[in-house]
Amino acid sequence: MNTNCDKSRSVKLPTQKRIDSIDLFKGIAILGIVWKHTFHPQWCDLIHISALFFILSGIFFKDEPFIPFLKKKIRTILIPFLFFYILSYLARIAFYFRHFRTLHGFAWDSLLEIFSISNTPDYLTVNIPLWFLVCLFVMQIIFWCLNRVIPRNKYRSCWFLVILAALYAGYGTIESWHSPFMFNVAIECLPYFIAGNLFGLQIARFLSKSSLKYLLAPTCFALFIGFQYLPIDISILAFIKALTIFVAILSLLSCFENSCSMIWTTVRYFGKSSLFIMGIHVLLLAPIQSMARAITGKPDLLTGLICLALTMLLIYFLIPFTEKYIPWAIGRQRQKQDTKSSQSTE
Repeated sequence: MNTNCDKSRSVKLPTQKRIDSIDLFKGIAILGIVWKHTFHPQWCDLIHISALFFILSGIFFKDEPFIPFLKKKIRTILIPFLFFYILSYLARIAFYFRHFRTLHGFAWDSLLEIFSISNTPDYLTVNIPLWFLVCLFVMQIIFWCLNRVIPRNKYRSCWFLVILAALYAGYGTIESWHSPFMFNVAIECLPYFIAGNLFGLQIARFLSKSSLKYLLAPTCFALFIGFQYLPIDISILAFIKALTIFVAILSLLSCFENSCSMIWTTVRYFGKSSLFIMGIHVLLLAPIQSMARAITGKPDLLTGLICLALTMLLIYFLIPFTEKYIPWAIGRQRQKQDTKSSQSTE
């Protein structure tokens, strides 16, 4: 029996509630986010990657009284967002000065962009991926309210499906709203969160135990490719595509549950630190891509892969430092170390 292998697994015993394929999915998804922001040809861009993250976020939603819920979200989402937002603003000042040798013309008011009331697209110029954290914070508060209003009975899923249908019926109006803190974007993306909360965990548990995953993976991938070529453009089609690719990837990852290979262990490691990677990767990509552009001069596939590999390598070594010295920056609490107990468990 390989005890080292067992220790590295995120799901080791049948009695544990965590499902390994979901942990693997988080790691794959955050790698996809980093890839999306690298130099690469348009044909290998990853669509629906943000939608997949919202579906995963819905799976992990836990209902609790509002005050503990709000405190938890402030600690795990809002404080990390503010940390990376300010850090990114300072980094942009440094990058600007390095490039132009002056701060004349720098957009100082970009720091206040988060407070703008508009139909803002899903990005923040200070650090583009941080829009996700703002949107997720607002979305979870909205969902908490809906979750409390809707009766907890056998018709709960039906009520949420009615809400989902209403959101897509009014999608055009929602998209044109002028709102602060990306409230409109949170409403637009709410169906993904709802779908993850209603069905994500059940699908993962089913695939974990069923041999149908070997059939579902290629079938759903084929369906997704077919949907890409449909000659129609309606908002709900994007939702269907995201659910299809979600089931396809989850089915595929279910085949590798509890694998101890270096690849999947690393994927789990990145999945565990997805919030940190979300906030820091653009700051690391900026100088790496600057050097890559100077060498290759074009955004080809190889350049993107090199940028991805170097960025994730730096992040790999930064994660332990952050967890040890500034865990609050990534929504975690400092763990008290008990040397004697740790030695006894080893």
